Amino acid sequence: MPEFTRVDNAALDVMPGVYPNAIRGSDTGDLQVALLGSETLDPTTVDLSTVVLTNPKGTGKVPAHGAETPRDVNGDGRIDAVFNFPIPALRDAGLLATESTRVLFDAKTQSGAGVSAQDGVYDASHVVVKLPAPTGPYALGTTEFTWTDSGREESFTQTSDDHRTLQVRLWYPARAMPQAQPATYFLHPVEGELLAAWQGFPAQMFGFYFAHAVRDAALPEGSERFPVVLFSPGYGTAPTIYSGAIEELTSQGYVVAAISHPYTGAPVVLPDGRVLPHTVEISPVDEAQNAHIQAVWTGDARFVLDQLEKLGAESSEGRFAGRLDFTRVGMFGHSFGGSTSADACRTDARFKAGLNLDGSFHGDLSVEVHAPFLMMNSEESALDPTRSAFFQKLRAMGYSATVHGTQHFSFSDIALALPLVRTYAPNVAGKDIQIGTLEGTRAFAVTAAYVRVFFDKHLRGNSSPLLDGPSAETPEVDFSVHRP
Repeated sequence: MPEFTRVDNAALDVMPGVYPNAIRGSDTGDLQVALLGSETLDPTTVDLSTVVLTNPKGTGKVPAHGAETPRDVNGDGRIDAVFNFPIPALRDAGLLATESTRVLFDAKTQSGAGVSAQDGVYDASHVVVKLPAPTGPYALGTTEFTWTDSGREESFTQTSDDHRTLQVRLWYPARAMPQAQPATYFLHPVEGELLAAWQGFPAQMFGFYFAHAVRDAALPEGSERFPVVLFSPGYGTAPTIYSGAIEELTSQGYVVAAISHPYTGAPVVLPDGRVLPHTVEISPVDEAQNAHIQAVWTGDARFVLDQLEKLGAESSEGRFAGRLDFTRVGMFGHSFGGSTSADACRTDARFKAGLNLDGSFHGDLSVEVHAPFLMMNSEESALDPTRSAFFQKLRAMGYSATVHGTQHFSFSDIALALPLVRTYAPNVAGKDIQIGTLEGTRAFAVTAAYVRVFFDKHLRGNSSPLLDGPSAETPEVDFSVHRP
């Protein structure tokens, strides 16, 4: 695993006005690539003679052979530079191939400053995963922050004076930008490649996933305050692979802050290019070790909420000032992250509701929990004894939903991956990637629906018949209510 990776300082839109960026094998002519203007970059100052595209391996390089009249391609009010690259030359240089998922852009301004950016592009014949369109009234924005907790030393490294540093990806309701291209599935594609390879998938797999959020979009006009929900992923995984449920919740008017837990989650790429690897495993026998790791993750959640409160303060600067409602805060997570959500509710009264997607519980289960809580179970794990132990100490409304035909990763975007995985391994079955037999889009829809209605009820006060008991709308779900 690399210690460092490429750091870009600009944004790129391959094939402006088109998404996803698919190239057919018969295409000729030019590939249009837009270098997007920003507060720190006037792309019209770029020297055309220095503009090149390369592939991520650095084994092919193609110069631009022309530029179009600068224009605003994404509707943000800034002028963008549009360059043309010959498609046959891109193919010959290995930039456009069956397994290509992205290209790298490099150039210099007329004053000699370096400009680098990247974007996704793929062969139209390749199988892809397109997340279902969110159903809510809000468009989606996404951005990320890197925050260091100066009050906590990093317990998973040997470096002295090393403090806990977290990468947090935010999804939020946004002003619609019909001309803007959604962000790549992983905001830093290298993170997706490292995670895929580590989990035994082809490294390029997540490059064939497509979502809907636009990076750094503006919030909707007005003064509406949005409920805040934190998210924690499964152990060794990344928040991005739960984008489907997160995007649906965001489209309904929630701000979702997803935490990458370094050294215990998936590899994390920091803004300076450092790669924080996965180095620490949970133990099948040492529950004290697992409880320690969960305490760190719960500390991560509490720290992130502290930072969000600063970000959303009326006196702060930036797009989120005065737009986050901290009287309505919840948390959910998958697997170890689901247990962390329960621990956050147990230890911090700011969390008003919690949800666990198929996770065994860790930590001190003798301590009462006073926040409403939903447990979603895969078919194979519903009898886990830690789940009944948790409900015995729950002193608020509780819900248990067991989804037949599911396995552990049915509650993530991996539920949709089977057709894509079969392009590499034709004989793979759902059980081989832990998604069971329930059809992927159905598992996806059931997860998103229960996440949405749970937080709607307990953060907004909106009732739903899905939470009253078994429902004809979800016949694959065994549902029970635990009253305090």
